Amino acid sequence: MKKYELDYMGFSNEDGDGCVAIVVDFPDIKGIGDTFEEAREDAYERLEHYFNTQKEKVMTTFEAGVSAYEAKQYKEAYAYFVDSAQKESMDAMVNLGVMAMQGKGCERSIDTAKEWFSKAADGGSMHAMMSLAQIHEKGLDGSPDAGVALKWYRAAADVGHVDAQLKTGMLLREKGQNAEAMRYLITAAHNNNAQAQEIITYASNKELATVLNKPFRTLTAEQQRALVLKMIDEKIRPTLEADSGGIELLNYVPGDTPQVWLHYLGACSGCHLGSTSTADMLLDRFEELIDKNVVLYLM
Repeated sequence: MKKYELDYMGFSNEDGDGCVAIVVDFPDIKGIGDTFEEAREDAYERLEHYFNTQKEKVMTTFEAGVSAYEAKQYKEAYAYFVDSAQKESMDAMVNLGVMAMQGKGCERSIDTAKEWFSKAADGGSMHAMMSLAQIHEKGLDGSPDAGVALKWYRAAADVGHVDAQLKTGMLLREKGQNAEAMRYLITAAHNNNAQAQEIITYASNKELATVLNKPFRTLTAEQQRALVLKMIDEKIRPTLEADSGGIELLNYVPGDTPQVWLHYLGACSGCHLGSTSTADMLLDRFEELIDKNVVLYLM
């Protein structure tokens, strides 16, 4: 628990001398003891009890709001959620945002909804982040803003929302920020998002690796990347150009299992089938340069 500032004073009465510690931010909370140290410990114990009591009240108020909402007593539910939100309940803030958008228990107001969602999002609510992203993307407040929408999708993605990871990747790809887009799409694909798995082709024989290419692996990351680029220029790009295709290295991630991130450019650029048909040839090349313990991502 945060150590709040205390004020101290001594006292004397018929029972003897003692000390009082007063919590500055909560002056009604006082600790008493024979010494200042005992008074301090007592004050913090009382403060902790106060906070625990408040948490119980938050839950009770929130649950009352849920019950009222389910009974379609929307005004009562809204009031309960406001009380709970004022005690820092993010779930209550999200519910208030939803109710403000729907006009249940209050006047319909997208601006009010945004205020509640913003408070909850600042506290880490993924639901609120996604709601803000959709409001700004669709222009539900009258002014679509793709930049702000991307900001909130990205915030939700960074705290683990899989749909937001997909959405962030797709929006970044539309902006031409392919390397960053691929980072989010790979994450979404590994989190079993079916659409991301259709966009990102994964190729690897790492489970079959028995012998590692020690000369390559003793090189610096910069030297390894330079060799990857050289191979792309000399052996891969000419082959693809013959079929009106192309390739772009988006990222090289060194390590025990190096990762090569590639953007396929061609007649079927963006086509899952086209990417997949090229992946085996590309993987063969990288296994020749490095070894089988390598991972290829192709977009």
